[in-house]
Amino acid sequence: MFTPEALQRMFHVDHDLNYDAAIDDDHHESWGCSPICPAIVRVHTEMPAQDVPLHWHLGSELIYSRHGRVHVFIDGEDTTIDDGQICLMSPKSLHSIHPEPYDDGQCCLSITFDGEYLSRLNASLSNRHLMQGVPLGRGCERTADELVDLCERMIDCVFSESDMQLICMNALLFTILNHLDKEWTLDNSSQQTASALGEIQNITDYMSTHFASEVSIAQIAQHFGYSREYFSRMFKRSAGVTPDQYLTEIRLQSSVDDLLNGDYTIAQIAERNGFSHPRSLARAFAARFGMTPAVFRKHYRGSGNA
Repeated sequence: MFTPEALQRMFHVDHDLNYDAAIDDDHHESWGCSPICPAIVRVHTEMPAQDVPLHWHLGSELIYSRHGRVHVFIDGEDTTIDDGQICLMSPKSLHSIHPEPYDDGQCCLSITFDGEYLSRLNASLSNRHLMQGVPLGRGCERTADELVDLCERMIDCVFSESDMQLICMNALLFTILNHLDKEWTLDNSSQQTASALGEIQNITDYMSTHFASEVSIAQIAQHFGYSREYFSRMFKRSAGVTPDQYLTEIRLQSSVDDLLNGDYTIAQIAERNGFSHPRSLARAFAARFGMTPAVFRKHYRGSGNA
C-alpha cells in the first residue's frame, strides 16, 4: 500500500539521484515505467542542487520553478526560467538541466510523461512538438496562468498528507497533459514543418551517436544529402543554433562527464569526444565554461559544485 509518507518520499527529492544509472551511452534516460502514474513527478529541494546531464526520453517534459532559477539546454538552445515560470520539452528532445538555487534553497517541479504508456493511449502523443525552449508564466510574454496554477497544485499535492493524494496527482497529470495538447502544442498541420522537424530529429540523433568520432559538419551534411551551406541554414532555422554549436555542445557535455568521473588525460578526453586536438577541446571549453578543462577538473571534481 502506498501511504502518504511513502508517496512523498517517492515524489519529493531532497538528495542526489543516480543519473548515471538511468542514462545510457546514447543519452537515453529511462527510470522504468511507474505502475501508479503516467509520469515521473519530482519536486526538487535538494541542496546543493544537482544538474541533470544531457539526455532524451520518449515522453514530453515540463519544468516549473516555484523558487530558484533553472537553466535548460534543449536541442541547441539555452533557456532560463525564474520563479513562477515554465519550460517545456518535446518528446525525444536532447536536453540538460542546470538549477541555480537561491541562498535559501530551491523548489523546482519536473514532470516527465511516460512516452510508452501514453503511446498506448494515443500513438501520436509520443510525437507531439511542444512550444519548447520558450519561458512561460510570470513576467513572460506568454503568461500561461492556467498551466502555472496546475503546477502549483501539483507541488501542493506532492506535499499533501491526504489518502486521496495519488488520485489527485493522476487527475492533475491528465489535466496537464490535455492542457499541453490544447494550448502549447505546435501546429502540425503543415507537412513541411513536420517533415523539417523530423529531419532535424534524425540529424540530432545521428550527432548523438557519432559525436565521439571526428565527424565534421560537412560529412554530416553529405550523409543526409545536403550541401554544407544549405545544411547549416536549414539546421539553424529549425534548431535555433548552428550545427557546429550543437555538435560542440554534445561533445563538451560528454567531456565534462569524463573530467568529473573518469581518470583520462586531457588528450584522451579530447580524443574520446571527437575533438581533433587537445587545443581544440581547450578553446571550446574555455569559451563555454570560462576556464580550461584542467582547471575545471581541479576545481570541481569531488566538490559536488559542478
